[in-house]
Amino acid sequence: MPSDTNPQKSQQEPAGRSGIPAVVLVYAMFAAGWILLSDKLVQIIFSDPNQIILASMLKGWLYVCVTSLLLYGLMKRRHDDIAIAKTTAADSLWLSVPFLSLAVIIIALTTLNTINTFLHHKEQEIDRLQAVAELKARQITDLLQEKQNDADFVQTSDFFTEQYRRWQESGNQQSGERLQAQLEQLRQSQGFDSIMLLNPRAEKLWETGKSPFIVAQTFQTEAQLAAAERKVRQVGPYRDATGDMYLDFMAPLAAIHGPPPLVILHAALTNLLSPILQTWPVPSASGETLLLQRDDGRVLFVSELKHHKEAANQPDTTVATEKLFITQVRNSPDHPVQGIDYRGIQVIGVAHAVTGTDWLLVTKLDQSELYTGAIENAAWSALVGLLALFMAGAGFYLLLQNQQLAISQAVQQSQAERLRALHLLSAISDSSDDAIFAKDREGRYLLFNRAAGLFVGQPVEEVLGRDDRSIFPSKQAEMLMGIDRRVIAENRTITREEELDTLQGERVFFTTKGPLRDNDGNIIGTFGISRDITERKQTEAALHTTELSYHSLFDNMMNSVVHARIIFQEETPVDIEYISTNPAFATVTGINEAVAGRKISEVIPGYCENNAESLDIFGRVAMTGVSTRWEHYLCELNRWFSFMIYSPSRGEVIIVTENITEHKLAELALRESESRFRALVEQSLAGIYILQDGRIRYANPGFAAIFGYDSPEALIDSVPITDLVIPEDRERVVENVRRRIEGEIVDLHYVFSGLHPDGSTIDVEAHGRPIDYQGRPAIIGFILNITERRTAEAQLRISEERLKLALDAANDGLWDWDLRSGLAYLTPHYYEITGYRPDQVTPDFDFFKRTVHPDDLAYVLETIEAHLQGKTPASEFNYRLVTATGEVKWMRGRGRAVERDAEGAPLRMIGTITDISASKAAEETLRQQTHELAQRNAELERFNRASVGRELDMIALKQQVNELSLQLGQEQVYPLAFLDTLPTQANQDKAQ
Repeated sequence: MPSDTNPQKSQQEPAGRSGIPAVVLVYAMFAAGWILLSDKLVQIIFSDPNQIILASMLKGWLYVCVTSLLLYGLMKRRHDDIAIAKTTAADSLWLSVPFLSLAVIIIALTTLNTINTFLHHKEQEIDRLQAVAELKARQITDLLQEKQNDADFVQTSDFFTEQYRRWQESGNQQSGERLQAQLEQLRQSQGFDSIMLLNPRAEKLWETGKSPFIVAQTFQTEAQLAAAERKVRQVGPYRDATGDMYLDFMAPLAAIHGPPPLVILHAALTNLLSPILQTWPVPSASGETLLLQRDDGRVLFVSELKHHKEAANQPDTTVATEKLFITQVRNSPDHPVQGIDYRGIQVIGVAHAVTGTDWLLVTKLDQSELYTGAIENAAWSALVGLLALFMAGAGFYLLLQNQQLAISQAVQQSQAERLRALHLLSAISDSSDDAIFAKDREGRYLLFNRAAGLFVGQPVEEVLGRDDRSIFPSKQAEMLMGIDRRVIAENRTITREEELDTLQGERVFFTTKGPLRDNDGNIIGTFGISRDITERKQTEAALHTTELSYHSLFDNMMNSVVHARIIFQEETPVDIEYISTNPAFATVTGINEAVAGRKISEVIPGYCENNAESLDIFGRVAMTGVSTRWEHYLCELNRWFSFMIYSPSRGEVIIVTENITEHKLAELALRESESRFRALVEQSLAGIYILQDGRIRYANPGFAAIFGYDSPEALIDSVPITDLVIPEDRERVVENVRRRIEGEIVDLHYVFSGLHPDGSTIDVEAHGRPIDYQGRPAIIGFILNITERRTAEAQLRISEERLKLALDAANDGLWDWDLRSGLAYLTPHYYEITGYRPDQVTPDFDFFKRTVHPDDLAYVLETIEAHLQGKTPASEFNYRLVTATGEVKWMRGRGRAVERDAEGAPLRMIGTITDISASKAAEETLRQQTHELAQRNAELERFNRASVGRELDMIALKQQVNELSLQLGQEQVYPLAFLDTLPTQANQDKAQ
């Protein structure tokens, strides 16, 4: 840098430079404290991952705001002259007042944060205990219900009733043995310890398993009550002579006329409940789950105690004092309590009632373990407070030093501060990746940081003192300067997106501009910060393109896709209402009229009367959610269809339909021409063989070609069968041959790896049956080279998995709003998205508004109101949704008024909400999946055509094997007589 020849400036430089270390020290201390402590402080205050992300984002915005304020202040001080300070020693006392106040505030905040840390940590652990208690109580309820269902099954089983009647009334011992075998199988499969069968007089007829009980008088009384009520009765829990807990289910065979016999299902609670009670969802040294039974002033331990297993085997425990944890849990279920447990240790826990029982499920944790994590967080909070006090003290000290410097060097300090401001301003602006700039009222650049220079491709020194016309094209320059004039004229900050030509091409910037003022508040120019958001805008555009591609794929599918609602009368499906269809619906079905909103009975007259089986299948899928595939001939349309059916939500189905009429006609044509292929065994690509004594006695050319031999003669009677199999499969192939020769199995097909003479391998599917060949046992059959098919099947599995993932991704929440009552129907997935349970809220418009982010509420309400007033055909908007836990999700809302009155006022509105949060970060993955989905769909269609051809080839091959068997004087190997009736049946179908 050239030396400054101005004497006055030379005198001011030492004063200015003397304050630079102090400014740098304050800035370094602040930055170090921010880097080291801000993230840790966020983790201490917040525990939810989504809250941590939101707090981190707000922390970043706070840093940007502080930086902007520093920039504004430093630029303002550049145009100010500091008045000569006339202070006294008394000013130091006044400066100490803010410092002491700040110290008191820091100490108070640190103390409050430490207390809040302990309380928050305690609330977290209590919430976790409540969640564990609710989960395990629900699991026990489900387990008891499962055992109750087993007992109900026994009670209503016609098989058990019939076998018992034959055994006891007709004296059929085989029926008795079958009954006992089925009960034993039920015991083993359902995990009961024993099963006892009593006659109507409560006398034991039979028992199995470990039966620790006898038919005592009390037991007979319970049995008589169950028989009299003719319904399942639960007995227990109770302890046997060894102290083990048991639970019985008495199931009368109600179909027996007169007093019914009883089946007693006996279950040991220790074995039944241990998998639930002995596990803890997170690592814990003291976490424990107890199962209690309330009985007046006594508590019965149903489960073992983790730290004192002998105590759980006592008949019961007396609730002796209110200080005991068990006493408080018994008196205050569903509330967190503290007390002394059976070990004499202070614990905290919660209890949850097990539905349908007098049991309490208790989860507890030692208080010493509960507060361990809180102590560590409190220590961090104290450290933060100490550092804050240190920083405040350092700031106070530096402030005093600065005051003394101002008293002694007032004039020189003014220039020095300006120099420091410029240095600090340069350091802040050059360290930012955003473009930071400032201009005078004529638009000339006063500040232009390094990032801005990189964007325009010009050195900073060349830009300073020039305006936008020397940097950007004239049209863009006029636009930028016009915005600057507008900021000055309107005296306000303006934020907007700008498209500018840079060294990297055309880029999009998110720019904030505001008025730059001097100490007197006069506007002396503008300042601004610009962030490059080109990649974000490109991402948004790519996402939009991907969505268009996905909709295009749906609209251009060759198969018909129908979204329909099943109409039930009580529990019987009676009709189908179309919701929507894709364009291929008309091509596949031949129905060209609009069907949305209409019933199938209106579109296809007679359908419901003639196709009850179809309605049952559609209704079953809609209610159970179990997908299915089905082929059906629809006489009303005179077409064969293949249906793939699944349910997106209860009561609704998605039907993917393919017209397979030509395929079915091709099958009939194939059967009519079967005689043409009976003489083609020798030309068959499949390998046909006769195997005897481990060697090939007959093989067609296809067999030789599959194993890499030039002719069948090279194999027949010369090559052992083991030479055609890789070493790893030889033992299995030899064993299969032996089993078929010795008659252990009649027909078996399996897959093995074959071996060529050159050492290469192939995948082979073998079929065969035992026959007599030349008076001795042999095997006749055929083989197929399935190497290519296996490769195709592997590719098909991958394609199907990707297709399922793509279809499952479309998971929306549905709402149906009745404007007359103000209430709405919300699907379970809607509640799942919002994080609320149905019993927590009233499903009305106020609940919807409560879930909308406050910054988006006005826009959402305006969009909905515009549609309700008929200004738009539908309402569609993207907004942020706030869940019950405070999590913020991006949603896409869609809705349409589906019912209006005579004046056009809306009465009903239906729509959906879709979680689009993931799409903002995964659009590239979605684009690739869409492309792969189209490719895999084409592969699936090709594979289906290949599979049909293979099945036809298999029928022809089996016919050829049968023909060869007849030529050898043997019976036909494969029964294909059903093919002879198909042409006749087909002709009857055509006649209909």
